[in-house]
Amino acid sequence: MRRTMHARAFLITALVLLTAAMAWSLSRGTPNLSLAETWEALLAHWGRGQVEGNRALIVGGLRLPRMLVALLAGASLALAGTTMQAVFKNPLASPEVMGTMMGAALGSVIAIVAGWSGRFVLATPICALVAAAVVSLVVWMVAAGPGGVSVTAILLAGVAMNSLLGAGVAFVTQAISANPYRSGEVLFWLMGGLESKSYSHAAIVGGGLLVFGIAIVPFVRELDLLTLRDDGAASLGVNVALVRNTMLLSACGLTATTVANTGGIAFVGLVVPHFVRMIVGPAHRALLPCAAVGGALVLIVADGICRVLVTDVDLKLGVVTSALGAPFFLMLLWKHRRGEVL
Repeated sequence: MRRTMHARAFLITALVLLTAAMAWSLSRGTPNLSLAETWEALLAHWGRGQVEGNRALIVGGLRLPRMLVALLAGASLALAGTTMQAVFKNPLASPEVMGTMMGAALGSVIAIVAGWSGRFVLATPICALVAAAVVSLVVWMVAAGPGGVSVTAILLAGVAMNSLLGAGVAFVTQAISANPYRSGEVLFWLMGGLESKSYSHAAIVGGGLLVFGIAIVPFVRELDLLTLRDDGAASLGVNVALVRNTMLLSACGLTATTVANTGGIAFVGLVVPHFVRMIVGPAHRALLPCAAVGGALVLIVADGICRVLVTDVDLKLGVVTSALGAPFFLMLLWKHRRGEVL
């Protein structure tokens, strides 16, 4: 009961902070606007009034879709990380550590270079999903042992896979692409960002969150039981192979639809689930929605920092999340070395 109250309190607090962060994100930038001016600009964008200058276009046409993509992407990455940590029984499992994110990036690059993305709007996320699923399966096969997935095994497999996939991205962009400037564009995109995002990007990321997020809901109890040994979970009626494959595919789908539209945004899927778990506990019925809201909050705030910290250039979102998440990742490794429970 105590954990439930903590989860409700966290969720309410996070939703209040998320609302405030959304209002702040819409009002900050060039130019900075008051909340009243921001609301008037939104109404004007929706055809309910008029404002001077191009404020309606800035707020409703540029900042609002960017904020929506940040909200949906943050929730998707946090859900993907939470699900992976349950599937792999490892608190260090996440899309960026496992190579899933880089796999989705490789699939996206292949779709872009091959010209498929220009012919079919869902070509990029589909290619990203296929590549992410294959990579995750390979990492699972390499890292899994009789006693489960150890921290050392998952890190070594992830490092090796990320290196291999990085080489694959470089090969595709430099050796196959007919555009000599494509490699620089891809490198810039891989850093992760929300520049020039539209409502169509938000629709794709939101569609992925809806489809693959709903796929997780029926397996909330099974995610709790997956933290046990496989034989223990099976003795309690869990079809371990079915649940693991379904949840891994859902996590890959959440990651793929996000990466295909934002590039690589690291450490959200690692840091947010771990932080939320310390507050609301390990039960996924509370952990999943709290992590989703927390991920949305973190990414909206990080994107706001990108636009406020450096005003003359558009700082890449992936740079901010990496700068915030890497020290946390090192702290987790340090705790593991000291034998503390992660």
